[in-house]
Amino acid sequence: MTLGAEIHRPDFGVRVIIVWKAIKGGILTLLGVAAILLRHSDLHELATDLVDWLGLDPASPRLASVLDQLTSMTPNRITMVGVGALVVAAVMFIESWGLHRRRTWAEWLTVIMTSVLIPLEIYHLVSHPSLGKVLTLVANVAIVIYLLRHRFLFRR
Repeated sequence: MTLGAEIHRPDFGVRVIIVWKAIKGGILTLLGVAAILLRHSDLHELATDLVDWLGLDPASPRLASVLDQLTSMTPNRITMVGVGALVVAAVMFIESWGLHRRRTWAEWLTVIMTSVLIPLEIYHLVSHPSLGKVLTLVANVAIVIYLLRHRFLFRR
């Protein structure tokens, strides 16, 4: 960087993506650490207590399905889920930092990592539709389109 060089802040759209990725990275970090710390706990009992505390019905079809899946989780599998969440969180933090620093590689990393997940999101949306899955898919497609448009329209 030369003296007197103007430092450019990312535009509003990129800043929204930075915050979105950082929030998702933070949530995944919390989930990953919790999974590793709770790997030897009875997740079914903990989740049932949480559902009760939230005032939800653990016998409802969706919650019962999720709670049933927790009974088959072994400590090794829980650890792997936790490590996977931490790895994805690290990638999201790297994307955020790189986008904040206006690095071209971060734009491409974000486009590639986000694009890779879109077919999986479509599969899950078709097999078990929900509003949350639709919103996630729309957000990720919008991120990819925005960054590609940003990269090709505003070359540095």
